[in-house]
Amino acid sequence: MLDLDLLALGGLLLTPGPTNILLAFSTVSSGARRTVPMLGAAVLAYMAIILAVAALAALISTGAQIELRTGVRICAVLWLFWLAYSIWITEDPGVEVRLVTVRQVFVTTLVNPKATIVALLVQSESMTVQLLTTIAALVGLAGAAWIVVGLMVRRSGSNLLGQRSLRQVSAICLAGFGIILAGSSL
Repeated sequence: MLDLDLLALGGLLLTPGPTNILLAFSTVSSGARRTVPMLGAAVLAYMAIILAVAALAALISTGAQIELRTGVRICAVLWLFWLAYSIWITEDPGVEVRLVTVRQVFVTTLVNPKATIVALLVQSESMTVQLLTTIAALVGLAGAAWIVVGLMVRRSGSNLLGQRSLRQVSAICLAGFGIILAGSSL
């Protein structure tokens, strides 16, 4: 990939999305120490999607790929709505309670349309270990940036962004991503 392509990819990975929202929310609610391991889940999910798309592209006809994309999109919308609901209804916990899990970050990243876009971009290039390593590093850096955002909010001690309101804003964002994803298929 060209350096400009990698810069664009890095910009795409930095944009707010379900995975990044979860990382920031987890940092605010549970701290950076509990959130940093979730970066590995995000990186693994991106690599899994890239490899799965490569394998599927080689095995599935173009017509079936459209149907498969529709099925994946439906699963992604349902997952985002369920995750938004579960975050919304969670009772206010005590300090240091884990509201977001590694599994949730992994699954959310798997169904994140951004991961599929990255995987499709990689298909136009020669897939090398160096390219996959570079993408893994970009995913990790983008996620780390959102952990820093969460850390800044956590350290600000702002009552404006209390646990409950932060949960609700995060849930609304996740549901919004689900609505956008559902609407984009119309």
